[in-house]
Amino acid sequence: MKTPAATTPPSSADVPLLAFGNAAELAARDLYAVAAGLAAFSDEEKAVLVGFHDHHRAAAQALAGIVGSDAPNVREDAVYNAFRSRLDGSDKGAIFDALRELENTLVATHTSVVGALDAIGAAALVASIITTQARHAAVLALVADRALNEDRKSTRLNSSHSQQSRMPS
Repeated sequence: MKTPAATTPPSSADVPLLAFGNAAELAARDLYAVAAGLAAFSDEEKAVLVGFHDHHRAAAQALAGIVGSDAPNVREDAVYNAFRSRLDGSDKGAIFDALRELENTLVATHTSVVGALDAIGAAALVASIITTQARHAAVLALVADRALNEDRKSTRLNSSHSQQSRMPS
């Protein structure tokens, strides 16, 4: 892992990585909106889901603020579509599991991006997003009555918006 240099604004190599993060966060926001609208959840559970929705919206806004006019500010449909079909029905445990997998996938993706960023401020922002999303995953595991380390599925997201050569393996 390289040490990021202090560059403001982010380098031209940072922009596509941060822009993809913005779009992925908006996809997560929209997925939580779907989940919060399901009749399967109690008012208390819906309040948690709305809170997570708001966290993803705030993360997307923060990333857009760093990226500036190059921020897509639209959801990444590949991320949305990968999880949307799993947010149907009345099996709350399965829905919480899908959302936990989403969070773990975002954590893995953002973690790989932190080491590739040149700008310290951008790396610090992405790192702060990671800690929030890891906490989301833990809460989702607990409310689904799962062990915190149970079935940890996480893969890194890729997109045409990101520079594949800059994404650490």
